[in-house]
Amino acid sequence: MKKINKKLVVCSPQLGISSQSNSGGEVYDRETLKYLCDLGVKVIVILPKNKPCFKHQNLIVYYLPISFVWPPYLFNLLILPYLFGILKNHKFNILRVHSPYFVGLGALIFKFFLSSKINLVVHYHHLEDNFLFDLINKLFIKKWDVITADSQFTKNEIVEKYELNKEKIKIIYAGVDKKFKPKMKKDFLLKKYNLKNKKVLLFLGGLKPRKNIGFLLRLMTKIQEENIKLLIVGEGRLKSKLIKIKNKLGLKNKVIFTGFIKEEEKIDYYNLADIFLFPSQKEGFGMPIIEAGSCGIPAIASDVSSLKELIINGKTGYLAKFNDISDWREKIKRLLKDKNLRAKMGQSARGYSQQFSWAISARKQIEIYKKIKTNFN
Repeated sequence: MKKINKKLVVCSPQLGISSQSNSGGEVYDRETLKYLCDLGVKVIVILPKNKPCFKHQNLIVYYLPISFVWPPYLFNLLILPYLFGILKNHKFNILRVHSPYFVGLGALIFKFFLSSKINLVVHYHHLEDNFLFDLINKLFIKKWDVITADSQFTKNEIVEKYELNKEKIKIIYAGVDKKFKPKMKKDFLLKKYNLKNKKVLLFLGGLKPRKNIGFLLRLMTKIQEENIKLLIVGEGRLKSKLIKIKNKLGLKNKVIFTGFIKEEEKIDYYNLADIFLFPSQKEGFGMPIIEAGSCGIPAIASDVSSLKELIINGKTGYLAKFNDISDWREKIKRLLKDKNLRAKMGQSARGYSQQFSWAISARKQIEIYKKIKTNFN
């Protein structure tokens, strides 16, 4: 990859960018920073002590003296002395704020002492339904130099709620790694989960309220065919509660919770699926839909938020009415009964997913950095 940005220096304090994480926000930051490094940008990160991080010749890592920051709002204050020291040693041009809530206040305090010498580029995945987060946005959102957003949905949400100039917000879609592609089903996974000769429905993501996993469990009670199994891949605070619901609904043999899997294992799990299901009530991007599509797996997702930007309804998958069991069941049955339709949609999904590239996203980030007033010229 051609290195073209030797004069551009970006500082990006991060709570985590582990290569093993498959949390959407952490993956977005990790891949963005990796590709910025590949394009010749000097990247400086601040991480909690002992947090894992990728290695790159254009990456410099500073570590806090503590390994766990709780509550995460404290990160705002902990990074301040590091920012002043890093600026003195490395003369960075851009302060990239991966979270307005956990980095934004610290970034504003830092900039207050430096006037216009530093530009704040703040990223939003989506707006959180949280009183404190909303207060932070009301107080500070108009102070950011540039805002980047995961999707048109997130951009519209910010503009409408906080009456912001839409020109200030730039859309930078996530990418998909080239490793995600169609593969043969792994025998050991088929045996592990007893999936041989079964039709497999798959969900992959964090087990948190907005992912709406409870809906999938209710949905499975209305799908009577014995040869259909639902694989729920991921970890989260709702796991034990969801397993209790599963057992109460009599789904012990129809629904499997796999727990956490490593990032490099995801491709094998996607390729177990006949259909990928994503019933979220809100997503800033919905990266698993694109990853599944890259593996040639058609998706059915809720017709809400950014998910409408990731599926061409009826071509790369289906958009189903939010929380409408009848609509979801009908679309699942239609795809499961028609192998040719699944293959055709899967092929279209793979083609559509190719437009989402981390390299393209990183180049768009660099274009933004160069357009705003910086000191690197």
